[in-house]
Amino acid sequence: MDCIIVNGEKQSHKNIKLDSGFFFGKGVFETIHVCEKPIFLEEHLNRINYGMKVLGINKEVLKEDVLSNISLLKCKNKALKIMVSEENTIYSCRDIPYTVQDYKNGFSLKVSDVKRNPYSNMTYIKSFNYCDNILEREEALKEGYNEVLFLNVHDKIAEGSISNIFFIKDNVIYTPKVQCGLLKGIVRDYIISEIEHDGKFCIEQGEFELKELYDADGIFLTNSLLGVIKVKRINDVEIKESAITDYIEFLYKKSILYK
Repeated sequence: MDCIIVNGEKQSHKNIKLDSGFFFGKGVFETIHVCEKPIFLEEHLNRINYGMKVLGINKEVLKEDVLSNISLLKCKNKALKIMVSEENTIYSCRDIPYTVQDYKNGFSLKVSDVKRNPYSNMTYIKSFNYCDNILEREEALKEGYNEVLFLNVHDKIAEGSISNIFFIKDNVIYTPKVQCGLLKGIVRDYIISEIEHDGKFCIEQGEFELKELYDADGIFLTNSLLGVIKVKRINDVEIKESAITDYIEFLYKKSILYK
């Protein structure tokens, strides 16, 4: 990244105060897809401000500040990251790494041995405590996978390290309920709402086992930068492709990216 904005000042170096965010990971972040304008800005603001309340950080990220810093960073068709701790508010901008070929190929997933804890408040916010996600994903990437998949302590499907997961069986779309121990993804919520509004398919949130993914008619992932992307393989199991995944991806792009 060429420059960042730290506590309201544009800099080419990292002049960050050492606070509980640095020492203990007490902080929250959001990653926002910025096209001509930031996508789902209100939803991202609601989530980051909620996360600060959970951690007892007496601050608020405001819409006007985000828009101002997007302009200062000349952030367009890129990813904006906002990080907030007790004494720091940091904005940075980077390229979005996903290519057309990624969407053609689909993602391969490795099932992690690390389990999601549905009883921890930290599971449900985007905190600086992200090492499980980072380390497990890095290991998966080294082994040739694109993403890692977490089960919870009860061996129910939870989420990816950077994504939420959906699967299709007999024309019904399924996704783990939040109580399984997953981040309430912005695009996840939008897809659920759009499927319900569109009315072509039923969607169910619940508790599911890994074997149900292996037997699925199709699987896709969502996050704010990826949007919607199909899954081609989990561990060594090839996953069927479904036209429903293509339809959901089309619906998302038509409604959000191309409107």
